[in-house]
Amino acid sequence: MPTMEEQTTQWKEQVVDHLEIRKAAYQLLVDFLGDTPALESLVSWRNHPELTRLSELSQGARRLREELKSIANQDLYDEFSSLREEYKRLFSRGGELPVTPCETMYRASEQMLPKSYAEEVREKYADFSLYFKKMHGEPDDHIAVELEFMAVLIEKMLGTVMTEERYQRYINGQREFVLKHLKRWALKFGQDLELHADHPIYKALGVMLQDFLTKEAEWAENRNSPEMKQLLQ
Repeated sequence: MPTMEEQTTQWKEQVVDHLEIRKAAYQLLVDFLGDTPALESLVSWRNHPELTRLSELSQGARRLREELKSIANQDLYDEFSSLREEYKRLFSRGGELPVTPCETMYRASEQMLPKSYAEEVREKYADFSLYFKKMHGEPDDHIAVELEFMAVLIEKMLGTVMTEERYQRYINGQREFVLKHLKRWALKFGQDLELHADHPIYKALGVMLQDFLTKEAEWAENRNSPEMKQLLQ
C-alpha cells in the first residue's frame, strides 16, 4: 500500500487556478523583460484570456491590458518597433535604469563586501535540474531569469504527476525563492521601471511587477493559506 508521500495528488480546481494565474503572470513578465519584445508576444498577450484574469487582480495588469487593447491592428508593427526601442533605452549598457536589472546590483548596499547572487541562484536552479540558456549572456540573477525559474517550476507542477512529497518540494522551493531573492530586490526594480520608463506599456509592467510580487510575498509568508490546506480531493 503506497505511503502518503508516494500517493499522487488530485488537484482541487482552486489550486490549479492559483497555479495557472501565477504561471501566466511570471511568463508575461519574462516575455517583456527577458529581451526586446517579439511581435508574436505583443499579439498574443493583447488577446490573452489570462491577462484579462490578471487585470482583475492587479492595477498594473489592468493598465497593461488597456494599453495593449488600445493598439489598432494597423498600428501593431509601429508599436512593436516602439517597444523594442524602449527596451534598448532602458536595459542596454548605460541605459536609463539606475543599475543593471540583476539581484547582485540591487542588493550591493546590503553588505560591506558586496556578494554575487548569481552563483547562489544558479545552485537553486540546479537543485531542480534547471539550466537556462541566456540570449545575450545575462547573469543567472537577471530579473528575467529569476522570473523564468518560477514560471518553469509552476509549469512542471501542472504538467507532471505529483506526489505529496514532490508537491511540497516544489511549493517550498518557490516560497523560499520569493522570500530570499525576488522580495529582496525585484520590488525595487519594479519601482525603478515604473519611474524611468517612457512607454506606458513598460510603466504598466513596472506597476504589475510590484503588485504581483507583493501578493507573491504574502502568499509565500503564509504557509497555512487555505488553497494549500485543501490540496487533496
